Formats: sequence, C-alpha cells, structure tokens
Amino acid sequence: MKKASGLFTLWCVIIFSLIKGSVLAEELKAFGLKFAWKKPLEDVSFYARSGHTPGAYPEFSPDGRWLALGTFKGGLFLFEAGTGKLIWQKRIPEGMVKRVAFSPDGQALYYGTQSPEGEVCALKTKSGEKLWCFSTARDLERGAPPPPGDIYGIYRLPGVYRLIVLPSGDLIVLAIHSWPDSRKQKWRRLSRVYRFSPQGKLRWAYPENGPAPLTLIYADADEKGQKVALVSLMPSEGDDLSIGPPPQSFILLDGLTGKELMVHQLTPLKPYFERVSAWESVAVSPDGRFAALGVSDGRLFIFDLRDRRIKTCLSLATPIILGELPVSATLSYGIFDSNGVFYIVSGESTLPFGLPLEVDKPAGPHPGARTVFAIDPETGKILWRFASPFKLQGLALSKDGKVLAVGVAAFRREDTRVRQFGVLTFDLKKPGGGYKKLSGYFPTAGNVFFHLAVSPDGRLVAIVESPWADQYGRLFGKHRLIVLEKTSDFKYYLNGE
Repeated sequence: MKKASGLFTLWCVIIFSLIKGSVLAEELKAFGLKFAWKKPLEDVSFYARSGHTPGAYPEFSPDGRWLALGTFKGGLFLFEAGTGKLIWQKRIPEGMVKRVAFSPDGQALYYGTQSPEGEVCALKTKSGEKLWCFSTARDLERGAPPPPGDIYGIYRLPGVYRLIVLPSGDLIVLAIHSWPDSRKQKWRRLSRVYRFSPQGKLRWAYPENGPAPLTLIYADADEKGQKVALVSLMPSEGDDLSIGPPPQSFILLDGLTGKELMVHQLTPLKPYFERVSAWESVAVSPDGRFAALGVSDGRLFIFDLRDRRIKTCLSLATPIILGELPVSATLSYGIFDSNGVFYIVSGESTLPFGLPLEVDKPAGPHPGARTVFAIDPETGKILWRFASPFKLQGLALSKDGKVLAVGVAAFRREDTRVRQFGVLTFDLKKPGGGYKKLSGYFPTAGNVFFHLAVSPDGRLVAIVESPWADQYGRLFGKHRLIVLEKTSDFKYYLNGE
C-alpha cells in the first residue's frame, strides 16, 4: 500500500499540471529518502539565466568514508561522507573538474579537468597534496581559455571524459578535444585513451601513434581492466583519418596492451537516421564477457566479447509511426551492476533529428520513452522496466549491487512546462518489477545534473542541484551538493525536508 502511495505521488505531478499549468518540486513530497546534509556551491546564476546547467561530478571512496566533488567552476572538494564536514577544497584555474575517482585503498584522489591543459592528476586524499599530473594537451593540442561570457567555450577545451580506477590501482583515462581551429578553418576532433600506473607512469595509449582524429565519446572496462570498450562518433575535419578507428564504431581493446581486438562499424537506422550517435552508454560487464551500447535511435547492441560479435540487438525505443510521423527515444547512461545485469534509460519521445519535417513535436509518446530498463545480457531478456512520469538522466549503483539511483529532469508537455527534478532509487534485491523495486523519491526545486553517486553500502545518495530560470529570468532552486539518506519506514517528507 505504501509503495502504491509512492507511485501515486510521482504521477500527481502530471494531473496537477493539467489543472494548474505548472508544478514545482515544492508541491510534492519525498519518500524513502531524507536529507543527510547539504552544502552550498559556487554562484552559477549567470549560466542558469543563459539556459545552461553547469556540470558536477560526485564520488564516494571505496570504504564510504569520503565524498569528493568536482564542479563546473573548477571547485574540488573533499567531505566526510557521513557528516558533511569539509576536509579541504581547491580551485582549479581556467577549467572545470570533470571527473573524480579514488584509489582502491582510498589513499589517493584522482581528478580530470576540462581546461587548456586537460590534465589528469593525483592527490593525497587526506591532505590534498599533489602527487603527479599528466597533460593530455601534449597529444590533443592545448586549448585557449574562452572569453568571459562564453558559457560553452569551456567544452571546446581538452577534457577528461572518463576516469576509471581499477582494483590494481591502474587508471584508464579517456581524453577528448573538440574545437573550431581558426588556423585551419576546420572543426577538429582529437581523442586518446591512456592506461597509467598508480604513480602516473604511462603503460599504453590508444591509438599508439597519436590521437585518433575523431570523437571517442565514452569508454568502459571490465573489473580487472583486461578489456576496454569504446565508441567512436564524428570524424575530425582536416586531419588524416587513417590514424585511428573508423567513425561510428564499437571498438574493443586489450586492456593490458591497448591493442585493438575488435572494431565493428555501426550502421545508421535508415531512413530515419543518417548517422549513429551515443552518450555515456557503452559499458562492459564486470567479468568481461559482454559489452552493451545504447544509441540515439533507440537500439541497444549487446556484444559477446569472447566470440567478438554482436550477440543481439534490441529495439527498445526505435522509431514507430504515430500520426504518420516517426517517433523514437534515445538510449543513454548504460551501466552494469556487480551481478552482470545491464541498466539503461531512455529519453523523451522525439522526432528523429534531421528529417525534413514541417512539425517539431511528435504526435504522441513512444511507449519505450522515459523508461529504466534492466536487461540480462546473456538472453537479451528485459528483466524489469520502470516507466517514469519524468524525464530520466544519469544512473549510479552501489558497489554491492543493491541500490540503483536515477536522476530526474524536467519534461515538457504542449502548452505546459512541468518543472520536476530530483532522484529516484530502486531496491534491486526486492522481487518484482520496476514499480515494486521503487524505494525512494526526493524532489528538488532545481535541476539535478546527470552525474550522481551512491555510497558503497547503498545508504547515501549524492546529487548536485542547480537553479533554472523561467522566461522572466526568475531563478528556482539552488546550486548545492545534496547528500540523501535512505529511510526504511517509507515516511514522507514535505518539500523534501
């Protein structure tokens, strides 16, 4: 009965929006989650009024003692996870802290920047003392700091887009630089994957002879780092494309040597899509047996890495015809849990990008949109799903595979803006489908960024809220780090307090 009430709370936002024309998070209640602590972050009102949500990246240490946070404005923070006590903070000049990660013993903290140098660095966790740094700009070319007021200029600098710490202590790092080269009058894209020792010694780089002249948008590895999966997208302009893998491909590397094991070029889903794109949706199972890749046309590819072939392709949110027009939904944010189950979320119902259509809105919702999917890679079977009343973005898992957290974003209905944000949690050990597994919901007034974290024991969830501006420039929500704690009694907390 309590679970049914929790689900009813989620859907109330839809009903109220029809009556009132707008719904804010303050009008709903949290359940299954409550504040543990919260910390205000930098002023980002300029970016919010420009329609931009600044990025952030939280991460718990393997023992759950610490919580590290990197922010869009170059903040690097270390907190006691249980109390919120600030241990130290640093400011990274001319860039954002894009990724953070801990060593297996928690003694070292690593961070990656998007900055003129695109550095990956190691610090002593307790003191913040710098141990070593590596500049990816020496391979990807240095970036020029953007002029004041250019809110997107930082994304044209070299940046660390993936930072994986293996049980051995080695690091897998993916760095990308995508920018308009004024000298060549071309839009250039360079990417490279590195494996470092804990002391910062380079073990290998891919491609071996220099950066790939395209965007390697994401990477993942099995638990031991023996296999590394990548996905390539757009090629660079004005560079020798023979150096790296082909665009729009799934690539498998030997994690010990960096050598190519498999390259599978992906075919666009014509006539609806002219190319393949993806976002944080390639993942490798902990045992290295499978890889999964979700793409923007709604397909999910599952690869058998032992046989080096596509095992199956699922049409989770591929185009269907509604009102004589195709409607689909993207697949993003794929992740495997410790038991080998794969999770991915679908986005909003959309018309395929680039089609010559006279309308810009679908005639109706795609049945696979705004959904969390749990999939068995061995059989390709959907184990359970959760269809959400809200747009979903970002996934995080507890180390023990018991808790899944999903970020909630806003979605839009015709003539209505439903401003609903927050986080959902699921108890993965509970039997039944997605609605039975739903264990918590915490609404926020501001947008929740798609990078979030769950403590190793599943007790705490860390999210970063950012303000948003309405058409009059009024700001709603705050820029703050929020750490939530599970409640076992399924109690409701008014206004999330």
